[in-house]
Amino acid sequence: MTRDQFMARHEANHLNVAYAPDAATADKALRAKAALFEELGLRVQLCGDVSL
Repeated sequence: MTRDQFMARHEANHLNVAYAPDAATADKALRAKAALFEELGLRVQLCGDVSL
C-alpha cells in the first residue's frame, strides 16, 4: 500500500512512522508513541496487523 492509498482512506492527512531494528522494538515504539499522542489529546488509530 502506498502512502497516498493509505492517506486516501483517512480523515487526517498525517501519519507517524517509527523505524526499529526488529518487530519487538517496533511494537514498543508504537505503544510509546500511541500513548504519548493520546496523552496529548489526539485520537490514535492504528492500521495493519498490530500486536499491542
